[in-house]
Amino acid sequence: MNLIFILSMGVVCAAERTYEVPDGGCTVSLPEQYAVTVVERPTDSNDELGVQVAQLSISDPVNKSMTMHVMVESSKLTKELPDLNYRPGGVMKDYFAENLQNSGWQEPVVSGELQNGKMYFIKFSSYIADSVGQKYDGQIYATLKNGNLIYLMIMSKERALTADEKTFLETTVKNLQFKDTVLVNTNAQNK
Repeated sequence: MNLIFILSMGVVCAAERTYEVPDGGCTVSLPEQYAVTVVERPTDSNDELGVQVAQLSISDPVNKSMTMHVMVESSKLTKELPDLNYRPGGVMKDYFAENLQNSGWQEPVVSGELQNGKMYFIKFSSYIADSVGQKYDGQIYATLKNGNLIYLMIMSKERALTADEKTFLETTVKNLQFKDTVLVNTNAQNK
């Protein structure tokens, strides 16, 4: 019994690393055992909207059927949208559902919301199929901050997500730290 307690404490006390989310204005802390890669797609010179996409891609070397992404997308259009620092209504839920469908997610269903500080995240359940027909079960949290669409998503290949994987995603969303910029009035300083 003591051995089980000691082993479980080791899991709870696992070391974490903090990562800067590219272009997201936030950081995320993840357990050390995960492999984290930064992926940035340059803006296409023919893209009139100037869409930019960057992400942290997170994988578990032990559980190869699970991947997680913290994705940031922005464009000229998103720069004009307000922060999601209010309880989201149907319009925002529909907006994110449409964006997810345009990215290949099938039948995204709103399954809740989560508040992190002043920011609200809309929770979706969905699935995606890749070009070779493999199906991925997925759960996604989405928000909008400083003109950036921010998605935290977890996927499992060819099986349903486990309760632990869903909890890991929710914990990651709760631990996301936004950097609030402090604006200084330079005119007041120069007087």
